[in-house]
Amino acid sequence: MDEISAFVNSLGLSSITSEAIQVFCAVTSLVVAVVIGVLQVWQNVKMGRFERRQDERDEQRHAAEVKAQAISFVSKYYSDRGLIPLCAIAAMYDSLFYYTREMYREFCCCTEEVQNRILEYCELDLRISLREDFYHECLEAIESALKERFPNDDDLLYENGKYLFRSLRIYGSEAMPYTEFEYDNHLTDILASAFRFADTTATPLADLKVEYGFEICPEIEACQLVTTIARYSAIYAVIEKNDASYGSPGGYDDEKISTMEDLFLLAMFDIYTNLVLKD
Repeated sequence: MDEISAFVNSLGLSSITSEAIQVFCAVTSLVVAVVIGVLQVWQNVKMGRFERRQDERDEQRHAAEVKAQAISFVSKYYSDRGLIPLCAIAAMYDSLFYYTREMYREFCCCTEEVQNRILEYCELDLRISLREDFYHECLEAIESALKERFPNDDDLLYENGKYLFRSLRIYGSEAMPYTEFEYDNHLTDILASAFRFADTTATPLADLKVEYGFEICPEIEACQLVTTIARYSAIYAVIEKNDASYGSPGGYDDEKISTMEDLFLLAMFDIYTNLVLKD
């Protein structure tokens, strides 16, 4: 501004003219600043809109990918879709375990978002929940239920539920020794009756141990017995069922529970949905 005044004075112009020129220059500078500011705001708004559109496109693309993967899985295993709840149990139990059934392995390789979308498309209320220790949470739940109902009975889940544990870890790929309907039917008759009458002096577990030669039978048979007892005990221990739809593996559309792996996951499913989720 001093240079402008000096320039005006050197031309011999009046002080009024000098002041007018200074005001004009100041106004011009202000207008330029305002224009630049408006342009910057407009540019920022434009970039913001572009970024939002980009984010929306990315979200739509991601949602489409998740949907496609979920639909592909359900379509691929449609004939065994009743086993999808067991896929969820497999993922929550140990997603890194090499399961015998390809369906379980493939489900474990999906992201949690895809897994839950699969469950959603199958109209199941079950959702993947990454729990600190899924196995021990389920084990503690069934142990507590059995001790509460039959405090004088034998403990079949001793040593960290080793026979339940070995059903998967040692014998998972093997066929169940007892596949006859009568086997499950007999066990359920005894357990259902014991739970129904709520007789704390009853010892259904000890009775079944003797009947099936628990102490002398092949270990795989002992594993099947313990795992089957744990499964049905979880079902009968619940007095009031909730209205959630978790599925019915093995009873949905003739899908087969054929291996010890299937049996283990089915037992964990019934323990988790009946005893753990109720809390």
